[in-house]
Amino acid sequence: MTNIKINILSPGRFHVCDLARELNKNGFDVKFYSFVPIWRAQKFGLPKKCSASVIGFMFPFLFMERILFANKLWAKKLRIMFQDVITGLYMRKCDVLIAMSGDFLYAVRRAKKDGALIILERGSKHILEQRKILENIPSLKGKKPVPDINVKRELAGYQLADYIAIATLHVKRSFEQYDFPVKKLFVNPYGVDLSMFKPLPTIKKEYDIIMVGGWSYQKGCDLIIEAIRKTNYTFLHVGAIVDLPFPTGDRYTHVDPIDQRNLVYYYNKAKIFVLPSRQEGLAMVQAQAIACNLPLLGSIDSGAEDLKAMVDNPEYITLLAEYTVDALVAGINETINKFQKLHGQIYGGHAIKNLTWEAYGKRYADFLYKIVD
Repeated sequence: MTNIKINILSPGRFHVCDLARELNKNGFDVKFYSFVPIWRAQKFGLPKKCSASVIGFMFPFLFMERILFANKLWAKKLRIMFQDVITGLYMRKCDVLIAMSGDFLYAVRRAKKDGALIILERGSKHILEQRKILENIPSLKGKKPVPDINVKRELAGYQLADYIAIATLHVKRSFEQYDFPVKKLFVNPYGVDLSMFKPLPTIKKEYDIIMVGGWSYQKGCDLIIEAIRKTNYTFLHVGAIVDLPFPTGDRYTHVDPIDQRNLVYYYNKAKIFVLPSRQEGLAMVQAQAIACNLPLLGSIDSGAEDLKAMVDNPEYITLLAEYTVDALVAGINETINKFQKLHGQIYGGHAIKNLTWEAYGKRYADFLYKIVD
C-alpha cells in the first residue's frame, strides 16, 4: 500500500474511471471526481470509497446543457466552467492530480499551488493539429469544429502540466510537431475488458468487414463506401450516423449503437476489422476487435501502429498506406488474405494481456512511482 493521494478529475466516466479503479488496485489512495453518480461508477468496478461525485452540484447545469438548451455551445461552456470551479473547491488536497485536458484549469491551478504534481489526460492529437485536421473535413468547411475557447483552455493546460498522458505514438508525434517537451509525454495505450470481448467460433461469419463507431468523414467512412463499391465484399457498420449518409445496397448493413456487452456477437460475425480514421487518439474498438481475433486494418492515425507492438503476431495488423480508395482496397485484400491464413490461431497470443485494463493500470502505476518523490 502507498500513502500517495491521487485525485482524478473528469466531466464523465471516460477511460479515467477505469484508471481510478486500476490505480486503487495498485495501492494508491484514489478519489474520482466527476458528475457520474457513485452507484453508476460502482457498476464499472470503482469502489464506493474512491468516488467523490459532484452530481448534486452539477445537476442544474447538466439539465440546461442536455435538456433546456441542448446543442447550445454556451450551455456546454457554462457547464465546463462551473464543474471546473466546483471540483476545484470541493476536492481534497493531493500529491498527484490527473485531469482531463481542456475541462479543468481552475482546479489544476489550485492543486498546483498546493504542491500537487499535474498530469493531464489527452485522448487526441495536440489541439492545434486536431483543429487543423477537423477544419479540412468537407462537411465542416467554414465552421469552427474546435471553438477558440477550447483551444485556449487546452494550451493553458499544456503550460501547467508536469506531464501529459497520451495513448499512442501518433499523438506523441503531434505534440513534438508543436515543440512540446518529449520528456513530459507519457505514452500508455488504453485497455479492453477481455472477459467481454473474445472469439466465438460457433458464430457464422456473415460479413467480410466490420467497422464500429461513429459513421463519419473523420473516421474515413467515405473511403469505406467507395472501397466496398469497387469490390465484392460485404460490410457491417455498428454505431451512430454522424455526418455521412449510410449507403444503400445489399452489401452494406447498418446497426444502430448497442450495449457494449453485445458488441462481441457483431465482431464475431465478421472476418476483419477496418478503420481508416483520419484523426483519433487510440480507437479502443480496434483492441476489442483484436481480442475477438479479427485481423485489423487501421490507419497510422488510429492507434493501430501501437497495437502491433502489443500482440504476439503483429503481421495480422496492417497499417493503411495512405488515405485513398485504392490504398484501402489493397489493404482490405491483404487483410482478408491474412484472415484466411489464421486457421483458428489466436494471433494476440500470450501478449494479449498487454491490452487489458490491468496492464494499463500497472504501466501507469510504474510511471507514477518513477515521477513521484
